[in-house]
Amino acid sequence: MRIFITGGTGFIGSYVVQELYNHNHEITILARNPNKVPNLKALKGVLIIKGDLSEKKIIYENLIDKDICIHVALGWGNEAMTMMTNDTVPSIYIFETSAKLGIKKMIYTSSTAAIGRYDINIDSSTKCLPKDFYGATKASSENYLHAISYQYPMLCNIIRPGYTFGNPVVKGANMESDTRFRNIIESVKNNEDITLIKFDGTQFIWAGDLAKIYLKLLESNFNRKYYFGLGYKYISWEAIAKEAIIQAKSSSKINLIDKNYNSIPKLFDVSPLKKDFGLEFDSWEKIREHIKFLLDKS
Repeated sequence: MRIFITGGTGFIGSYVVQELYNHNHEITILARNPNKVPNLKALKGVLIIKGDLSEKKIIYENLIDKDICIHVALGWGNEAMTMMTNDTVPSIYIFETSAKLGIKKMIYTSSTAAIGRYDINIDSSTKCLPKDFYGATKASSENYLHAISYQYPMLCNIIRPGYTFGNPVVKGANMESDTRFRNIIESVKNNEDITLIKFDGTQFIWAGDLAKIYLKLLESNFNRKYYFGLGYKYISWEAIAKEAIIQAKSSSKINLIDKNYNSIPKLFDVSPLKKDFGLEFDSWEKIREHIKFLLDKS
C-alpha cells in the first residue's frame, strides 16, 4: 500500500516506518529535516520529503494517490493558542484533506494524556479530562477525527500510546525523549543513590510492539476504534532501578519518597488489543535490553 506518514523520522515514527518497510509498503514521510535519519532515507521504497505541519500545499500534494495516512507528528506550543495553532488545526487539515482526497484509512497517534485522569481504571469509554495543553490537543484532534469519520467513508482509528521506550530502530534514529531511564543509568554508573517515588510506574511499551498495532490496524477494516498503546503489566521505576543496579553491579541505593501513591495501580484497559489483534505485550525483557544498551552506550 502507498502510505503517507507525518513524523516518520521521530522516535515512534521511525519504528512505524521500519515495521511498514518490513512488510513491503511504499512510504512517504513528511519531515522537517529529510536528512535527520540517513539510514531510514536509504531504505528502498521510502521517500522523505521536506515539510512541516504548517505547509498545506506540500501535505496536499503528497496525500494525492495515497491509500493510507498515518499522523504521528506533533506541533508543539507552550500556550493554549499556540498548541491549537501548531497542532490541532494542522491535524484537522490532514484528517479532512485525506478524507476529501479519498484516502481509505487514517490512523491518528493520540496519547494517554488525552484522558488526563489516573484515579480510576480506564477503558476506551472513559471521558477525556486532559490536564495540560498536550492532552487537550490530542483529545480535541480525536474528536474532530471522530466527527470526520461520519462525513466520509475513510476508516478512522486512534492509537493512544503511553510511556514508549526503545533503542534507536536504525543507526542515527532517536530513543525516547524522556530522560528517566538515562538518569537512572547515569546514577548507577557513578554509584550514586537514586531517589524515586514509591509505587510510581506505568504500563511501559516497547516502540517495536507499538508499531505492530499500526500494522494490524492498517490491515484491518475497523472504524472509530480506540486502542491504548501499552503493555499489560504495570512496572515500577523502582523495579527498573533495581535491574539497572544489578546489571551495572553498582553500589547505588534507592531512596523512595512516599507521595501516597496507591500500591495497587489504576490500569488502562489493553484487552481490545488481544481481542481484535491477538496482541498482548509484556515489556519487561525489552526494558532489560534497553538498560543494557544504555549501560553499554554510556
